[in-house]
Amino acid sequence: MGRSRGNFQADEDHSQRSRRKKNPSSGDNLESVTTGQGTTDGKRSLYHCNYCNKDISGRTRIKCAVCSDFDLCIECFSVGAEVHPHKSHHHYRVMDILAFPLICSDWNADEEMLLLEGIEMYGMGNWAEVGEHVGTKSKEACVDHFKDSYLDSPYFPLPDMTHVMGKNRMELLAMAKGNFTDKKG
Repeated sequence: MGRSRGNFQADEDHSQRSRRKKNPSSGDNLESVTTGQGTTDGKRSLYHCNYCNKDISGRTRIKCAVCSDFDLCIECFSVGAEVHPHKSHHHYRVMDILAFPLICSDWNADEEMLLLEGIEMYGMGNWAEVGEHVGTKSKEACVDHFKDSYLDSPYFPLPDMTHVMGKNRMELLAMAKGNFTDKKG
């Protein structure tokens, strides 16, 4: 009688956000951010499923196109998992494993995307934050790579991609291992 049976939350649960953007200076426990929960060899995880909290770094994952910084593992996505504010009907992108070199041999495609995403998020010149966002490269490596591959490119503002045009993933991986032979000659 006049009461709603809806389940309303008084405040948003921030614990479900991806751990990728956590910053130790924000007052969080430094140890929990840097120990890389769910990883081996002491490296921190770049991506966690926002529903089951499983480490999904280096795996195909689902990225919500509506919710900011929201990733799901394939298993949770397949059963329609929802965590406030995410809804299962939201548009999404399948984020494939991009562990092959693209522009140069020591940066893989995933790292390139994280570099550009970090620059977009934190702004040009905030290299410490950009390096933290990439997760596998130092501030100096990010600056040097961006300068060499983007700013000094003959195709500025785009990187020189002529050496990879028309090649598939297997050919790119073979190039990285040094045993690639060009099909043209």
